[in-house]
Amino acid sequence: MEQSLLERNSEDVSKSSDMQVTQLAPSLPSYRSTPFAFVNSALDIVDALTGGRAGLCQRFFMFAFIGGFAALVNLAVFRLVYYVIGWPANHDLVRNVLASVLAAEISIMANFIPNDFFTFRHLSGHGRSWSARCSRFHVTSIGGSVLTFLIQFGLTHLLRVDAFLSQCVALILVLFYNFTFHHIFTYRHVKPATA
Repeated sequence: MEQSLLERNSEDVSKSSDMQVTQLAPSLPSYRSTPFAFVNSALDIVDALTGGRAGLCQRFFMFAFIGGFAALVNLAVFRLVYYVIGWPANHDLVRNVLASVLAAEISIMANFIPNDFFTFRHLSGHGRSWSARCSRFHVTSIGGSVLTFLIQFGLTHLLRVDAFLSQCVALILVLFYNFTFHHIFTYRHVKPATA
């Protein structure tokens, strides 16, 4: 049967109004809003430019900011053990390993506690127990620490770059590894329990 002109027009109007509603409905931002209007405006721009990835950029910025503090802790402990304390003073290799291990463990905890609270608390993986998150953070961070040590050790002993400068370069290079693996392993989505 043929539709009347009135029925066809009403269908066209409802279809076009549905399209207008979907076009006019604002999409939710991918980031957590902050108390600062200028930061939220910048995140809106990032959200538009990256196709809704401002939340990931926001987490990376927080991770890098907190990681910068943890890197300073790492460098301070490394410098203290390697140059100031200097034990065992007769063997440079042992002193390097000892300084690296102590700096890594202290900076891992200086990194985990604020990142757990500020950076990753909104991800579903934060639903795990504190000890599970800390253990997973350590697993990823130990991988990063080994990578940091290998880069630092290689620059120091193979290329004869100053140990402190080598440590700085290694920390910057490993930043991206750490963020990626914390994001996809430490705080990845928790699967719901099946009945």
